[in-house]
Amino acid sequence: MLVALLAVCFPLSAANYYVATNGNDANAGTLASPFLTLAKAAELAQAGDVVNIRAGSYHEVLRPSHSGTADQPIVFQPYQDEKVIITAMEAVNGWSLDAENIYVADVGWDLGQSNFVMQGNTAMDLARWPNNIDGDPFTQNSLRNTGGSGSDVANNAYLDYAPGIPDADWSKGGSLYFYGDKPGSGWTTWRAFITSSTPTQVSFELDKNPTWIRTFHAPADGGEFFLQGIKQALDYQNEWYFDADTKKLYVQLPNGEMPSENQVQMRKREQTIDLSARSYIHIKNLAVFGGSIEITNGASNNHIYGVTSLYGNYTLGVVSGFSSNNQSINIRSDWGKYNSLNNVIEKSEIGFGSGTGIYDSAENTQIINSYIHDFNYLGNYDAIINARGGNNTKVLNNTITRAGRDAIQAFNNNAEYAYNDVSRSNLIADDCGLFYTVGGPSNSEIHHNWLHDAYSSGSKSKAAGIYLDNDAAGFEVHHNVIWNTEWSNIQINWNGTDINIYNNTLWNGSATMGAWHKEGTEFSNVNVWNNLSDKSSWEPQSDKQNNLTVADSPFEDYENGDFRLKANASPIDVGRVISGITDDVLDGKPDVGAYERGGDNANWVAGIDWDRKLGPTGNGCYGLPGEDCINPEVSLPLVNFVVSNVELNEGQEITLRLNLSTAAATYPVIIPYQLSGTADSNDHNLSTGDIAINAGTEGLLKVQALADALLEGDETLVITLQAPSNALLGENNTVVVTIKDQTADPDPDPDPDPDPDPDPDQPSQGSESGGGSSGYEMVLLLLLATWRLSKRINQP
Repeated sequence: MLVALLAVCFPLSAANYYVATNGNDANAGTLASPFLTLAKAAELAQAGDVVNIRAGSYHEVLRPSHSGTADQPIVFQPYQDEKVIITAMEAVNGWSLDAENIYVADVGWDLGQSNFVMQGNTAMDLARWPNNIDGDPFTQNSLRNTGGSGSDVANNAYLDYAPGIPDADWSKGGSLYFYGDKPGSGWTTWRAFITSSTPTQVSFELDKNPTWIRTFHAPADGGEFFLQGIKQALDYQNEWYFDADTKKLYVQLPNGEMPSENQVQMRKREQTIDLSARSYIHIKNLAVFGGSIEITNGASNNHIYGVTSLYGNYTLGVVSGFSSNNQSINIRSDWGKYNSLNNVIEKSEIGFGSGTGIYDSAENTQIINSYIHDFNYLGNYDAIINARGGNNTKVLNNTITRAGRDAIQAFNNNAEYAYNDVSRSNLIADDCGLFYTVGGPSNSEIHHNWLHDAYSSGSKSKAAGIYLDNDAAGFEVHHNVIWNTEWSNIQINWNGTDINIYNNTLWNGSATMGAWHKEGTEFSNVNVWNNLSDKSSWEPQSDKQNNLTVADSPFEDYENGDFRLKANASPIDVGRVISGITDDVLDGKPDVGAYERGGDNANWVAGIDWDRKLGPTGNGCYGLPGEDCINPEVSLPLVNFVVSNVELNEGQEITLRLNLSTAAATYPVIIPYQLSGTADSNDHNLSTGDIAINAGTEGLLKVQALADALLEGDETLVITLQAPSNALLGENNTVVVTIKDQTADPDPDPDPDPDPDPDPDQPSQGSESGGGSSGYEMVLLLLLATWRLSKRINQP
């Protein structure tokens, strides 16, 4: 009872846990003694705790056991900007030759339609016919069928190809991809498992829901197809086949090479992070690969920040509906049971998947400042961002590009889509757009976006900018720049209701605005004011005011996407005041189009505000497939001694400190040192060596002065740092240690007894020796002899 009361009154301090690939779950979880697995740290982490993850790849699902609180979230992050990857992929090894260029290995798992294989940096294709010769998942490399069952056939449907299909039993795991493109259709693909085959025909079940998947895209009406999924189709580089019965994986690599160690990876788990029913969890500055992030079952107030997610979803895509229900980030409410609230995806990269990038059916979700790209290889109703069934969604300042169908599907109510740079939709399907929605009332706002470069594949031509499809209602569309669309810049169909199109720049579309007025439908309260275009195709059923059509570009630099108005351009000051829309106008005279010259928001830009070449963290690449990045130029830290001079008595010890000016990009930092000075190895404990800084910014060197009985006086030990690894020498790279001699001076010898007084009668030594005179005479004799000898030598 007392313990519980103390815990309430005096909360325990937050803990820091550490995980490393060389750790052990029996360890204490400290920096010096880390855990091995994320699971161990996630099991222990409570509100306020921080889990610091050392560099490396972690082959597991991060699943917190507890939730945090508003004031004390649980944080999972790399240790000091180290590069951390949570992967759902596992290396496959033990390869042997199967036949010709095909190699086989045993695999101990099977994810069914979610099986996915990579070799090196290449996402491999499930064995197919015809082959995907360019390797681009958006280019289908398909054939055109010659006939098939009609729109009324749901069971025992069939597709004909008169030239013939490869002779094999396609019912042994084979599937059919079909894209029907008759006029008035072509807005989705479908796939089906093959139940039987002949040399010119495959049969399958086509009982789809909704039925228009079949009725508008029936084989009899013609379209594009390919077959995949049997071993006999494995005949081209970068293809794979998995035998579910024997659990064997077959691959063919370029040039028929045998896979090297760890070259081939296969998905083993479908998730990398599972926040289901968890709240106040922060995931920061790491990468996930090959599996999804799940934020479901009431998960709320979670924050995904600085995360790189690549190939987070893959599926074969044989489903009865119009979307795959596969996504790289899944933010979902079960409105009958759980409501997921207030989750944030921020400053992240989410890329590559056959399904959806981010799916959101929750409340108050924010998707902010993220680069989201390359989704919906299936060409169905998946999307880069698929907002369906939620409320109060905010999609702000993102760069969104490359989608098989729509870039954004916007079905959530009371949503805001602003300052996004959106491009390259319709890479497979047609009759869709960069921004797509149906119905309403949505009560949503679409403003200050760049939407551009939408082109369908092949001869198809219905790639719109903003597409408010059947009976769209309740949209504010203002201050968008929409350009280079193959179809209408803005398309509104059927009973468009309560839609305001204000102050947009609509440029280089096949039409400024388009509409399909189904019989018995018409617009209600559709206002088109203050818009600028190069074409005069304004929708006749709308209320049009102060719109302007110009033939020549009035922009600063149209070719490079600068749609600000030039000085004295004709759109300046010819708009009308619109409450809540033209509030940034300073002179009371609104301009026409998306940019108000000289206004409060005159230079607005869309898209992410970080350099995607350096990744969300700014620290560059993880070395993952699909990355399009560079590593930053690394500024190496400076290493310095803290002091330059220090005194040390014999018998004492001191710890010298070295500091790095900043944390190192790479550890360990190794600093060699050399010794000099008057002291030698008898005076101290050091020898020439290295100082290692394994983490952080501080290094230590212990110096011990050895005591002796010698009277030597003070001596010096000079320690000089040499060129370090992963750092640079600073100016204070030498320290002088003065070793103070502690040996006492010896007692002096006693004075000797004085000699007795000398006898005054005795002469002093040498007083009468004559030694000085005798030596002088000898010198004179030698000189005389030398002179005489020279005289004789010189006589003629």
